Amino acid sequence: MIGKFWIPEMILLLALSGWAAQETAGPVGGAKAPDASAETASAQQKDITQIPPATGTILLDLFIDNLRDMAQRGTPDDIEKRLQEVMIAANKAREAKAIDPVFFLRFNRMLAVTKLVIVPDPGGILAPVIEVVLGAFVQDMTGRSFREGKGPEAVNMVANALAQEIINLQIYLDTLDRRQALQKKFDERMSRSPIK
Repeated sequence: MIGKFWIPEMILLLALSGWAAQETAGPVGGAKAPDASAETASAQQKDITQIPPATGTILLDLFIDNLRDMAQRGTPDDIEKRLQEVMIAANKAREAKAIDPVFFLRFNRMLAVTKLVIVPDPGGILAPVIEVVLGAFVQDMTGRSFREGKGPEAVNMVANALAQEIINLQIYLDTLDRRQALQKKFDERMSRSPIK
């Protein structure tokens, strides 16, 4: 189980993993990779609840930027607030049909996993829920059992799983047109009359 003690390390690992994932995925649709300087990050910080409906790439950038900012100078309470703002932006994008339901559900799951990691749980009340959710997420993303890790190892496993999901979501966005074309081709083949 990930305890409160590991929150700062988790934030840092998430930020670094997210940044690495963004660099691997590369810019998409004219999206620019965020500048790593703290001054630029501060200048770019906006009230994201007021932005117009976002695309998936912008949402991923917001998630990564917020984790990076928190790793540099934030607290778990700040992350909680920023995660809520990112979720509001994701809901707006979904309502405006700027992102599809698949992306929204997977992005929402990523935010939920992040929130579970930062929620203080000194009495261990949420331990069973946290272990089930994090365990399923880590196994889905990496194929490893979350029970293999303890302390920093568990933190690394969750950070790596989140980095994998960021990469997967960026690839999903990059290949939407191709996926739709393949779906159409598949549907056409399935609707043909059987060969006699």
